[in-house]
Amino acid sequence: MDRMERFDSEVAVPGASASAPGMRYVAVRVKSLLRQHAQEDGSWHWRLDPYEGCQFGCLACPVRLEREDAAQWRELESKVAVKVNAAQVLRAELHHEDFRGHPIHLGEQTEAWQHVEEQVRLTRALLGLLAQEDGRELRISTRSSLIARDGDLLREIARKNHLTVAFSLPSLDEKVNRLVEPRAPSAFRRLAAMEALARLGVEVGLMVAPVFHGLDDDELQLKAMLTRAANAGARFAGIRFFAPAQAVRDNFLRRVTEAYPEAATRVRRVLGRRTPQPEELRSLEKGFELLCRSLGLQLAEQAQAPRAKRSPAATQLGLFG
Repeated sequence: MDRMERFDSEVAVPGASASAPGMRYVAVRVKSLLRQHAQEDGSWHWRLDPYEGCQFGCLACPVRLEREDAAQWRELESKVAVKVNAAQVLRAELHHEDFRGHPIHLGEQTEAWQHVEEQVRLTRALLGLLAQEDGRELRISTRSSLIARDGDLLREIARKNHLTVAFSLPSLDEKVNRLVEPRAPSAFRRLAAMEALARLGVEVGLMVAPVFHGLDDDELQLKAMLTRAANAGARFAGIRFFAPAQAVRDNFLRRVTEAYPEAATRVRRVLGRRTPQPEELRSLEKGFELLCRSLGLQLAEQAQAPRAKRSPAATQLGLFG
């Protein structure tokens, strides 16, 4: 069942002030919130997004790649729609039998703890509803350190449901991070938030993403990143390469040049001179798996799989295992 959203006319968001020049927040009302999202293996889950648009400005955001021109690229990070009635809609949907039996993914498409969340606390309101649930599968993806604010609710959710929180991070090198996700919190702040949640008993992990093929080992710092995550209490880890097909790659570079000419040269360098071959990526993934195993980290696809498909946990886990 695919329930499409419908927006009312846009108005200013009460209590939200722009965090940067040219930033605009608009209030929208939706008729549905949980959206079906199919996976490559034929399964599907519910996607939950309290916002449309994202202030972090990640270059490789899949939503951005769907935009048709440079103006739409820039608008993605300068205009954020706040679904002001999201809590009321989610309460109704959670009580409906049609919405049970499949995992819920929060933050998969749009950052749920972007800057405006600190003011309007919409994601926190949704977590309050999920904390009243029992036996749910909830997966959270974030690039924000603000999530640590909601540790009390996440701990309650984890007590009665299966919850995983994956922190995405492209590198430990802040020069790289500022290029590919210019307004996301630093690596240090994200790892500190990870540790705070792990101490509360929340199952946390690291997604190394996006990985650009042109990064050298000193820029990526993969071993150091995974080691620090494991020491912060991470139980699992995954890696995602930004390795689009040639046509998508060419279109991406063209849009970057149009929208952000000052960063285009650096983006071309970290993207690499060519699209990596599948065997190259498999070799990198194999090395990543071996590194995870040496640190006692489970692979993300196992840790975050629905319970019926989940493999047994690794015998050696993170610092707070």
